[in-house]
Amino acid sequence: MRLALAAVLFAFSAALSGAAAAEVEFPRGSIIGLVPPEGMSEGRTFSGFEDRDKNAALLLVDMPAEAFPQLEASFTDAALAEKGIKVETRVNFPVTGAKGILVTGTQAAGAVTLRKWVLLAGNDMLTALVTFQVPESAAVAYPDATVRAALSTLAFRSAREQVEALPYTLNDLAGFRVVRTLGGSTVILTDGPKNVVDGAEQPYFVVTVAGGAPREDERGRFAVRTLAGTPGVKDIQVERAEPLRLANHMGYEVMAKGVDMRTGAPVKVVQWMRFGTTGYMRMVGVTPLDSFPELYPRLRAIRDGVEPR
Repeated sequence: MRLALAAVLFAFSAALSGAAAAEVEFPRGSIIGLVPPEGMSEGRTFSGFEDRDKNAALLLVDMPAEAFPQLEASFTDAALAEKGIKVETRVNFPVTGAKGILVTGTQAAGAVTLRKWVLLAGNDMLTALVTFQVPESAAVAYPDATVRAALSTLAFRSAREQVEALPYTLNDLAGFRVVRTLGGSTVILTDGPKNVVDGAEQPYFVVTVAGGAPREDERGRFAVRTLAGTPGVKDIQVERAEPLRLANHMGYEVMAKGVDMRTGAPVKVVQWMRFGTTGYMRMVGVTPLDSFPELYPRLRAIRDGVEPR
């Protein structure tokens, strides 16, 4: 028994040393990354890594920090069993700068049984859910020690690194600071003591880019519809909607009032959209209603400092 345990520990130590020697890889647009096991390359259709020959996949999902306690509460054996995962082991797992919980087990996928490792990790800025799966028929290529060694290298991009990975630059934060980025295309800024943007208790500014630019004659309606979906704001009443040029591009400005869904407090919303031939950029600022006159020049400064890379 002691020899068997020593062999397992040695295998994990050797795998960990090999992983530590390599550099952490961040998939395109991801703010979490790790050193993938040998034989895996970046996923073509998802955020993570894959070994197509063996049908093995390592999926990376990042979420806000506040998601961790919610996921932890539902990370029980019974809840996982409802998803078809039969838990074999559960341990607190070491992740640099974060709390980690690792579950291992199996999951039936039709006629195939998958070996599965699910790591839930989080700190005060981010939550990560990492899943490694491989068919049992190919599991010999990815032993437990190898997978654990890869998971132990999980890393979170710093705020600076997150911004550097965006497809645009922020040349003037106007006193705001970066809270986090999403999907490699969106950045959230705020000005206030809290790092979690929850409604308009403190002002926030969001920049995002997306594909699928509307036709020129549809831009106004598109801008108004998009504003209506601003998270955390209800009862939006448009006050002004008009075209304008932004950095030599055709754009659209929408000004509106609304209500904070969480507190019921009145808020002011301003949205600028910059249109390209194949996509668009959306910039939206949300502030308490009485603070808007003071904050508006700062929001415009942020807007004018956003430039495509």
